This record gives sequence, structure tokens and C-alpha cells, in this order.
Amino acid sequence: MDAVTRWIHVVALAVYLGATLDVVLVFLPALESLDDPATQRRLLARGLRVYNVLSVGALGVLVISGASALTDLKAALGPAFGNLLWRLVAKLSLTFVLVLVATWFSFGLAHRLVRAELGRLPVEAERQAGMMRRMRAAGWIGIAVAAWTAWIGVQLPR
Repeated sequence: MDAVTRWIHVVALAVYLGATLDVVLVFLPALESLDDPATQRRLLARGLRVYNVLSVGALGVLVISGASALTDLKAALGPAFGNLLWRLVAKLSLTFVLVLVATWFSFGLAHRLVRAELGRLPVEAERQAGMMRRMRAAGWIGIAVAAWTAWIGVQLPR
């Protein structure tokens, strides 16, 4: 992987991890301390609109830069590339899980709250609280899978 592609890949990972850590450790706990569900949802919608773009965009850049690096690695290693098969299968599988978890967070949970707020649709307080708990769980799973994927990537030859 050339230096520019590596830098782009690392920055995209940092954006995803940083944004997700912020949502899980700062944003959601701060909003859970609010008593008014309407105010909570309004602030959730404002913050999650930004998070959705950041996280999905960062993961898109990660996938594309990773695929580009894979092509470079295959060219550099030639027949020895086959020795990396199972590590690459593991990394690709974890990447697939990460994309699934992140899109569930952004589109399955967060976007539903944003859409409900923008459309002034009713959401029961209990349901909103449940969605926030699931967002926190999805965030932690995404962070763990991203870290595991990065760990496998660091062990690949350069």
C-alpha cells in the first residue's frame, strides 16, 4: 500500500472510531440525562444526522482504500499472496460484519429517529429509549469489530 492510500485508510478508520466513540461515550449518555423525550429526540436528530454521514462515508473510504491496497499487495507478492489467504478472508469477513453493524446503527436505528423528528411523527418514550440502548450496543460492537479488523490489517505484510 502506498503512503497516500495508507494515510487515507488510517484517517478513515480514525474518523469512524472517533465519531462512534463520541456517540457512545458522550452524545448518547448526555441525551439520556434529559427528562423530556421531545427535546431528547430533537437533539438526537441533530447529532445523528452528522454521525450518519461521517460513519457511512468513513466506512466507504475504508472499503475502497482497502480494496486498492489489496490489489497493490497482490501485485507486490505475486504467488506468495496465497499465503495470506486466510488472514485476508478473516479481514474481509470482519469488514462485512462491520459494515452490517454500522449500517444497522445508521440506517436501521439513527435514521429512523431523524426521519421521525423531521416528519414530526410520534415516537413513544419507551421505544426511543430502547432505540438509544440498541444504538449504544451497535456502537460498541462496531468499535470492537473495527479494532479487531485493524489488528489483523496491521499484521499483514507491507
